[in-house]
Amino acid sequence: MELLLIKIAVIAVLWSAGMFALNKIFSMILKRKEQIHIKFLRSISKVLLSIMACICISGLFTTTKALSATLLTSSSLLVAIVGFAAQQVLADVISGVMLSWSRPFNLGEKVNISSLGISGIVEDLTVRHTVIRTYHNSRMIIPNSVINKAIVENSNYNNDYIGNYMEIAVSYESDLDHAIEVMRDTIASHPLVADIREDRTVGNKVNVAVKELAQDGIILKATVWTENIDDNFTACSEIRRLIKMNFDAEGISIPYRHVHVVTSTSGEL
Repeated sequence: MELLLIKIAVIAVLWSAGMFALNKIFSMILKRKEQIHIKFLRSISKVLLSIMACICISGLFTTTKALSATLLTSSSLLVAIVGFAAQQVLADVISGVMLSWSRPFNLGEKVNISSLGISGIVEDLTVRHTVIRTYHNSRMIIPNSVINKAIVENSNYNNDYIGNYMEIAVSYESDLDHAIEVMRDTIASHPLVADIREDRTVGNKVNVAVKELAQDGIILKATVWTENIDDNFTACSEIRRLIKMNFDAEGISIPYRHVHVVTSTSGEL
């Protein structure tokens, strides 16, 4: 009995050491380059290590020794048992392998799955699930087999930048050309704004267009490009504040609706 406990303890120690080593190795790799297939490989390695530990422990008992030996020597039987008992789990694992290999999205990328009504940032790919962080900072845990069948809109696919439209209204009384220049220079000078031009000697880093002659003012529109979604939110927030300050300094007014309240001194309507 004591020998059995010692063997179980040795297996448990080896399993713990293996888990610790996997965490350290993959953490070092992910620090250099965070890729979704690396996270999936880490998850599948932990699962395989745990399965091996369970098989080794079951082999120590007489009642389960024969079954463990059969599973280890008969891969076809193992596949048949797993396929029959856990069809959905196996589908999720295989879909995870396909997602990891094809990489329709990567960690930190903005995706939109219209069929599921889910939009957010890809945070993790486990053996069974894809984790998406929504813009409300909640997590959507989606089975890999579901997301593998869905149509995924990826703003970063074959693209290193995130773009977000910015629309600012100016009054009809303001100098339109000067307003365009101030808005363009304000966006271009922000440190988080990326220059996506292939030839940076041609054209402007930022282009501002007149989108609409609206009822309340002239709508100016530009695209703010950054390297990731978090930078984009920060940059757009700061740029709006700077545009307001620069417009005020240059005498450019942003129109807004006024409410005039008329009262009668005699009390008559």
